[in-house]
Amino acid sequence: MKETTTNQVPQAAWNAAEARMSFFRRPISNKWPTAEPVTLAWVYDYLCSPKAIPETYELQRLENHDEARAWKQEHFDYITPSGVFGYCSDQNLVLHSQLLCIDLDELGELVEKYFDSLLADPMFETLLLFRSPSGHGLKWFVHIDLGRCDHRTWFRAVRNYLMATYGLRAEQVDVHCGNPSRACFLGHDPQAFLNPKLIVKSKSI
Repeated sequence: MKETTTNQVPQAAWNAAEARMSFFRRPISNKWPTAEPVTLAWVYDYLCSPKAIPETYELQRLENHDEARAWKQEHFDYITPSGVFGYCSDQNLVLHSQLLCIDLDELGELVEKYFDSLLADPMFETLLLFRSPSGHGLKWFVHIDLGRCDHRTWFRAVRNYLMATYGLRAEQVDVHCGNPSRACFLGHDPQAFLNPKLIVKSKSI
């Protein structure tokens, strides 16, 4: 099915501080968002708060991949970075955020190296960047102009760019994150990065 470009904010009016996305309470089987969409600054405050400390530490303790995956799906709240949804599916998109979240996996001991590299990337301005709940990957949020091409085309282009620029393997840039309703789990990362222009007075989570 061809992806439509309706329900989008005109490019000239787009403001990262006003971008909204849906927030979902755990587990992943819950597909109904909370009533109020959230902002990048709100997500940053959530990551830096102590809310998900126990779950994050427990996940990082688990060595079995399947066990860790099941734990994550049951114990972490999540967002849909690319927009506001009435229900967590591509067909229920209410408003696209014009944000793209790239999920980098299996970085191992190079997590911090890639963290710094993405912050200095000359092509894309980092809006939000944080470590995956597992501690082995990164979540990178950038702006995409949907007036130029659709979400999936942007995803393929940014994915190819990252592999070519940073020597990442195909399996390290999650190919399954190309759909707009893709979930992004929120753990605890007190050293997450939020673009300075988006920093607002913190609110309790």
